[in-house]
Amino acid sequence: MTPRRPPRPEPEHPHHHVTATGDHSIAAGNIRNIVIRWALQHPSARWLPLLLACAALVVTGTTWPDGPASQYVLWGALVAVALGTAVVRVLVQRPRDARIVATLSLVSVLATVGAWLAFRDVATHGEIDATGKITSKAPDLVDGAPFTLTLRVSPGEARDALRLTLAIDDHDPTAPACRPVSSVALTSPPYGGAATPAAIHDGGTFDIPVDPQARTVRIDLTLHTDHGCRMDVTTTEATLHDT
Repeated sequence: MTPRRPPRPEPEHPHHHVTATGDHSIAAGNIRNIVIRWALQHPSARWLPLLLACAALVVTGTTWPDGPASQYVLWGALVAVALGTAVVRVLVQRPRDARIVATLSLVSVLATVGAWLAFRDVATHGEIDATGKITSKAPDLVDGAPFTLTLRVSPGEARDALRLTLAIDDHDPTAPACRPVSSVALTSPPYGGAATPAAIHDGGTFDIPVDPQARTVRIDLTLHTDHGCRMDVTTTEATLHDT
């Protein structure tokens, strides 16, 4: 008589890992559904996109840098979209389709994030008007006279180039006009590289490389004009920018 084989032991907890994973997935799905349901149906939730857009607008307003308004066009457009869709979301209290409020909320939040990123890019790399922070005038100069313009730069205005526009006028308006033959040359760039151009006439513009870490920028220039002419050199525009 053949002896009976002992029964094969059953594996312990054969589906334990799968069950745990499934339970976690179900729990995560339930939490997600609760959050979505609250965001779409709770009366307070419709204010969140508007509050977020207004908070971002207040923060950008308190840290607004100088510079031409044209570089803020993208930021302004995204702010308008964010505020507009957020206001509509507040007004739509009982939508026939939940997808309407979901779309409004999503568009408003994405536009707010995009506006913030656009603003930070301009604040970090955009142009800054520095005309009022630079030595404005070098008066009564003769041919070959050197002079220096000085610019004070705060840490938040660090850029790697300066666009400088100069006016060259006759010191004595009653004397023969020397403006057409007068020019200003950059003696040496303050931070390596080469300025563009090397010399300018009245109303011309230098594009000068500068040290982004420097808090004081010295620009050494030389006036070239005819013998006997006396000229005034004035800064008409100075703009810090990144190349």
